Amino acid sequence: MNRLENTKIGFIGNNPVLGLALGLTTALAVTSTMTSALGMGILALALMLVAAVLGGLVKKIVPKEALLPVNLVLVAFLAKMGELLVLAYAPALATSVGIFLPLLAVNSLVLYATGAFSAEVSFGKGIAHAAKAGAAYVLALLLVSFVREVLGTGGITLQNPMSGAELLNFSLIPSQFTLSLFTQPAGALLVLALVAALFAALGKSDTEMGGK
Repeated sequence: MNRLENTKIGFIGNNPVLGLALGLTTALAVTSTMTSALGMGILALALMLVAAVLGGLVKKIVPKEALLPVNLVLVAFLAKMGELLVLAYAPALATSVGIFLPLLAVNSLVLYATGAFSAEVSFGKGIAHAAKAGAAYVLALLLVSFVREVLGTGGITLQNPMSGAELLNFSLIPSQFTLSLFTQPAGALLVLALVAALFAALGKSDTEMGGK
């Protein structure tokens, strides 16, 4: 807990998924296509912003010792509300990621956004941290899903996660050279590890350049 409290989440260095291994459950589950990754990323970002606002208010009235269990209940409530809203108003998104929506209740990034690990952070900074973490989470999902979809299907078919309308469709690899492995859970772990290694190398390079 203290380690996370003192860690600054970033887009390349300390990326929440690729560097800190936060929110891995949903990251592995929904990155088989960019459409599902984008939908889950947008939903998680929205939940994190709401969690930051409500968590900031909770910190004003709840003792620090009780902050973590109270925020766990808050996260479960938000995840369930998000699931119900998606099922009611975004049928296309519900179709692509519906069975994975309950996993948001155990997404550690949403708990991080409530401020459970940073009780001393101000209300405004808490929202800014949640927005940055959410955006970095979306970036990680899109990168992993791009690699998986291209290697697994040969191209990208991106749809609006809310309406289902096609936004983008192109091919890069002939179908005879694709590997279905990358559309499966084992492929998710492999791609995630490779992209995480790339981000670690880039983050290390940036740190060394900054030190010079």
